[in-house]
Amino acid sequence: MNEGKVRENMERGEKAAALLRNELLQEAFSTLEQDFMQAWKVSPVEDSQNRERLYMLCQNLSALQGYLESIITGGKLAKSQLDELQNRVKFEKR
Repeated sequence: MNEGKVRENMERGEKAAALLRNELLQEAFSTLEQDFMQAWKVSPVEDSQNRERLYMLCQNLSALQGYLESIITGGKLAKSQLDELQNRVKFEKR
């Protein structure tokens, strides 16, 4: 992987981490999850279509969080790769 791509992945990871640290986004995830779960709890058992929709909303919310976390992990890996590359260059200059 070239250095430009590694830096790009590292920057994406930093941006994703900043998003997940954002108070409003944290509040949105928490509020939506609570709202979806509460709506599911009070929904009639026979309303399977609405219950299925609420389940999918919860799954989608979780998938979005997971996607951002995977970008963060990729950014951390990219930082490690960049550090290794820089250390190798320093070593070769000796």
